[in-house]
Amino acid sequence: MEISKDNKNSLRNNTGSALLEFALIAPILLLLFAGIIQFGFIMNAKVVVNSASYEGVRAATLSDEPEESAATAVLNYASSSMPGWNFNDRLKIETNAAGDNPGDNISVKVIYDVPNFFSRLIHLPDDEKISIIGESTMQIEEKE
Repeated sequence: MEISKDNKNSLRNNTGSALLEFALIAPILLLLFAGIIQFGFIMNAKVVVNSASYEGVRAATLSDEPEESAATAVLNYASSSMPGWNFNDRLKIETNAAGDNPGDNISVKVIYDVPNFFSRLIHLPDDEKISIIGESTMQIEEKE
């Protein structure tokens, strides 16, 4: 079995064009894949921030020291739900209580800054972070 010169050149041309097509498409696919990963981090942070704010306000309504209890509950929930994530500079907790009597409202706002993986490619208003905010409000009930 002999391969003619025409078939041999045709095989080389097909291999070269496939490699060129892959080289053109690969950066787009990698950017798409990285975007999916970034979106996953943002969605995970949103779920955790919403749940952490709920846990914080729930703990605050049951405690005599609402701000301290809310902060502890938020940190405990966030660290158990997002192990290995940096909370020192990125997590902010704001507690706002109208009073400490039954019937008064108390709210807990949790802000977490997710790092932007694309800060060099896609310029957002604040290039280094994407702020995720969750807020919950409850009424203080009578304590026994």
